[in-house]
Amino acid sequence: MSHESNQVWKEFEENDISHSVAHYLIAIDELHQDLGYARAVDISKELEISAASCSNGLKSLLKKWLIWEDKNRFISLSDDGHQAVEKIKNNRELFIKFFKEVLWANLEESVINACKIEHLISPHISRKLSKYLENKKVS
Repeated sequence: MSHESNQVWKEFEENDISHSVAHYLIAIDELHQDLGYARAVDISKELEISAASCSNGLKSLLKKWLIWEDKNRFISLSDDGHQAVEKIKNNRELFIKFFKEVLWANLEESVINACKIEHLISPHISRKLSKYLENKKVS
């Protein structure tokens, strides 16, 4: 394996926002939008996971300061959590648009693939993709 490949792999492993974390954060954000609150039980139902798995995942998010839990066990996104959600949602929309308009993929395939990479792309590349799509004339 080349030195460059090792560096990419290490950088990938150091990413605070994993695929799982992204889904937790999005679920919490959507529950707040829909219900006005989020509890562990709601999050586990939304993600279709066990209460125990959800509890472990939430502990990880608390340690990373991405969420807060109040004395009544209601869960909210921290400022860092909100920023992560906005980045993820923005990247998701960029990739969906790119896959549909540039690669002519169907919506379902575009959404699935956007979900796989939305949390991994660097802010620099995200900005470049956004600029490209703004300037791209789709026929």
